[in-house]
Amino acid sequence: MTGAPAPRRKGAPGDPVFVRRVLSALVLGPAALALVWAGGTAFSIFIAAFAAAMAWEWVRMSDKAAPPRAFAIATGTAVGAALLAGQAEPGWTAAWIAGGAVFAGLDRRRRGRAYEAVAGVAYIALAAAMLVSLREGEQGGLIAVLFLLAVVWSADIFAYLAGSWIGGPKLLPAASPNKTWAGLAAGLIFGIAAGAGVAQIMGFDPIYAALIAAPTALAAVLGDLVMSRAKRRFGVKDAGTLIPGHGGVLDRVDALMMAVLFAGVWRAAGPDGWPGAGL
Repeated sequence: MTGAPAPRRKGAPGDPVFVRRVLSALVLGPAALALVWAGGTAFSIFIAAFAAAMAWEWVRMSDKAAPPRAFAIATGTAVGAALLAGQAEPGWTAAWIAGGAVFAGLDRRRRGRAYEAVAGVAYIALAAAMLVSLREGEQGGLIAVLFLLAVVWSADIFAYLAGSWIGGPKLLPAASPNKTWAGLAAGLIFGIAAGAGVAQIMGFDPIYAALIAAPTALAAVLGDLVMSRAKRRFGVKDAGTLIPGHGGVLDRVDALMMAVLFAGVWRAAGPDGWPGAGL
């Protein structure tokens, strides 16, 4: 008499969740890259749509009693920030984000924990605006975003695979029970390698690119942990159900959000700027 088949290990090729993640990536990845390549209005609208979904998911999971106006304030702030950034209006973009965050906090005040509304709306809108702003320009903006995506996607993918297949000590159980030190190491190694590889192809100094890729990969891991901690606080497993195998949009781009904020700061304050952004 044979025993029951062993359950498939999470992240293994035959795991249904893993299969759904791969299929979703095969659909969304090329579409995202095509719009990054196109740039301009098409890219701004694409990011605005994603930002609207993220803002809606944030309100839904963080404010169970949210009225329709809370969703309208959050999504309007996120969409407006992305579109204004696409018009190269940094002053108006900052004012729009600040105003939207304030209104979100005032609306949430009577329901308690207004800071969650302020922080969530500002974080999402600022990340969306930074990403659109990074894509400004022709060749330079394209290289800047491709470098960022290469580092973040590589760090995210290999951190997930190493954490699932190797396991080992947990990185921060209070935030996420699935993140491991092995995943962090793999994410850093492959994120740095991807950054150096893109630099080599695009004609930038791979050593400088690797130095930037290391903290960018760390920012990606931190972004993942921040969102995982927020979901645990709100008592939800996923931010949404829009993307099969991933959950919601916030679940898919949480690493990118923190990394793009780091990229924006580095572009403004770094000694040589962000790769490609100065072209």
